[in-house]
Amino acid sequence: MGATIAVVLVAMLVLVQQATPARAAGGSVNLDQWASLDLAWQNGNLNGNNARYPEGGIVPFRLAIEGLASGRHTIHINYDFTAGGHKAYDFLATWSGWAHPNPCGTSGGGISSMCPSLPLSTSFAFPTDPFVANGLSVNTAEVYSGVARRLTIWGGTITSISRAVHSGSVNGNSTADYLVTFRSIGPAVLLAWGGHLAQSAFWDTAAGGSRDGAGEVSGAPWHMRTLQLDNSDNKNQDRSIQPSAIVGELPPFALGPKPPTTPPPPGPGGNPPAAPGHRPKVTSPPTTTIAGPAADAADAIPGALVFLAIAGLASLIATSRRRPARR
Repeated sequence: MGATIAVVLVAMLVLVQQATPARAAGGSVNLDQWASLDLAWQNGNLNGNNARYPEGGIVPFRLAIEGLASGRHTIHINYDFTAGGHKAYDFLATWSGWAHPNPCGTSGGGISSMCPSLPLSTSFAFPTDPFVANGLSVNTAEVYSGVARRLTIWGGTITSISRAVHSGSVNGNSTADYLVTFRSIGPAVLLAWGGHLAQSAFWDTAAGGSRDGAGEVSGAPWHMRTLQLDNSDNKNQDRSIQPSAIVGELPPFALGPKPPTTPPPPGPGGNPPAAPGHRPKVTSPPTTTIAGPAADAADAIPGALVFLAIAGLASLIATSRRRPARR
């Protein structure tokens, strides 16, 4: 009987360890951004001397994480949604949606130990962002741009991305934050995504307001950050872009599928379809309701097994107490 209970306890301990996130103790985190004039990864900041991006363009980022234990990990991707009251990075997008840099490029500091021959990558969609700012939703800005919005990983798999959490006043300085959960196969992973530069033709022109995109930011730069790898406060990175790096603006759908060429049918109330090339004013932007963060099924299984093991142990002890002693 005692040996049976010991076996059950050991099994419970193993399951609890499997359900606990792996830690990144002793690991390193390095964030690079793409300098479009230098055609190189930059471990520092972007400005008019090393980069040029239009509103509606996408700044590529890569994040090399080293020294991981195989298993489950979490990290925050945090960015300035507004800077000085103007929209800066309005949402995150696929890293190669604008430029196509080599993820193993030898410049910068975020060079993965898996380079130069990266394993096959996988990707996970960023959730639609229904946040409304100055009468317009980020969801509508995503549709207006038409770009793909996925987070790419090498050396592991992404299991969930939370809905964006917005903090601060959009009329001043505010941020948006995603919590990313991933599983590493070995000691290294490489993550890549893009920061979409807000377009003034949408913010806030589409609602009848003044131009309010990334090109309107003046003075101070805005930032992309990675924070709290496995809740560790000393694994943070921060890269900024100066207003001098923003020149011009892309038209709607420049980086995504073009809208239909045939005129749509009349809208509600019999309104005629928009003329070709006409960009209608958005007076009542649609919002998209999305479910919360997807549950990590692989993490739920060990928890369920722990519960069953505890229940089985309790039943075994109760049975042994009811059993009459042998003479």
